[in-house]
Amino acid sequence: MEYKVEVDFAPMYECVNSMTAFLSKQNHTAMDSGKLWVRDVQARFAPMLLRKMQEVVKKLDDFSLAPYIWSCPGERSVEGFLAWFDALTSGELYEISGRFGQSVPSNLAELRDTASDILREWNAGYFSGIDPNIIKGLEQEAESRRTTLNGNNDMEVFEAATDGMRLYPTEHLKQVIIIPQYHARPLVTTSMYDEFVFTCYSCDVLPPEAGRPAPALLRLTRALSDETRLYILRLLTGKQLNFTEIVREVGLSKSTIHYHLIALRAAGLVIVHTNVKSTSYSLRLEALNGLPQQIGAYLES
Repeated sequence: MEYKVEVDFAPMYECVNSMTAFLSKQNHTAMDSGKLWVRDVQARFAPMLLRKMQEVVKKLDDFSLAPYIWSCPGERSVEGFLAWFDALTSGELYEISGRFGQSVPSNLAELRDTASDILREWNAGYFSGIDPNIIKGLEQEAESRRTTLNGNNDMEVFEAATDGMRLYPTEHLKQVIIIPQYHARPLVTTSMYDEFVFTCYSCDVLPPEAGRPAPALLRLTRALSDETRLYILRLLTGKQLNFTEIVREVGLSKSTIHYHLIALRAAGLVIVHTNVKSTSYSLRLEALNGLPQQIGAYLES
């Protein structure tokens, strides 16, 4: 059993990802952009509109737009996609959802209208004014990543793009769509369906300020600077442990271990073994092997 990987990108993906990153309060401390970015964006919207956006996200819950963006046959800018999306009949909306095995809510057309309205507000208030080099960089990343696919290395390309997420084949899984994203760095987000998986992976598409270390080097050194994270890496050397086993071995709360695993994943220091039923972790030596070269290159630059 094998799955095929496709690299996809369109500005509409990043519009959705940026809004989700902004509204997902539980992820703000884990994101590179952090709370300073959140406060800057908050200042652009009226408090009443911000409350409406939060309410809409709760209402949409697990309703993912990725299958629709991928299925859109025309221009996938924000304006182009939303024009196509708004014109879909209820039957067409259900047909696309059904293709991906999404659980289809009875008010799908209403959810579509709600999502479109709030995305237009987000685009007008924030996304339309972002640095155009972000979109350009993501397009270039997608094109470059496509060239690494040779027809026989789909699983390896997926793992490399996600810095250590190892997705195992299943009886039903046919296609994995990987999408570069910037705003939620260094998080990797995945939507799984019966035959399809959509994964947005982190990309540092803007260069650091002159003389400053690259974000990837910062994530690596920060991940290694904590006693608990070093202990977790030692536990994962030569074996796989699931989340519950790590919590039991380390003896800290689930939320604390979750935070540490996010930092280790962001640095590419762990392999996340993923299948439909379970997730486990092991040490990923590739990141450690490159550390001396990265530090040396930065100091000598």
